[in-house]
Amino acid sequence: MKKYLILLTTLALGLLFFAMPIGTNAAYLNGNGYAREATHLVRARKTVRVYRVTTGNSEANNRFHFAGYLHKGSKVFVSRYLMSTGGGRVIKSKYRYYHNYRTFFFVFGNHWLTSVR
Repeated sequence: MKKYLILLTTLALGLLFFAMPIGTNAAYLNGNGYAREATHLVRARKTVRVYRVTTGNSEANNRFHFAGYLHKGSKVFVSRYLMSTGGGRVIKSKYRYYHNYRTFFFVFGNHWLTSVR
């Protein structure tokens, strides 16, 4: 009887161990979530650098890659807040500045935009 009780307890603990999520810290942030905040239509007052951001497992682990320039007069949607880690805004547009699960676009600073609406 004692052997069966030990076996049953070991089996139950083993099932609990395998049922728990492993590597929850390995989940990446969602680029679609960042881009969802970009709802404010603006026009660029000057040409600025744009960065493509690959999401990491925390905001500090996001990777910035130079993606080109946003030219003066261009219209894009931006987030209404400045990101704490970069001091800039998330941008998106219909064709060029896309977003997906691991990617979104970012512009540093706040001095380059003029509200359209």
